[in-house]
Amino acid sequence: MGGMNGRPRAAADAVLYGADGSRESAAMAELLTEMGVEFEYRSVNRDPAARREWEDLDGERLPMLRMGSVGIVRGLDRIKVQQLIGWVGC
Repeated sequence: MGGMNGRPRAAADAVLYGADGSRESAAMAELLTEMGVEFEYRSVNRDPAARREWEDLDGERLPMLRMGSVGIVRGLDRIKVQQLIGWVGC
């Protein structure tokens, strides 16, 4: 595991939309935690407001990670997350 020179962004910057009971959503949350990324988890099957936000973004895939205005990662895509975190940390 490599070190990160940047500090993790504030929780408000990273939002993970997922579904309770979804293996991919849980795996994405674990990945973000391993990478030291603070994030807010929003369940689209439990929280109607979170579902509307997710649908407004495009509502195509879960999990979906939104990093502020920097970017969105759809699905469990480790490489894209690493690229996005690397970009944010610069």
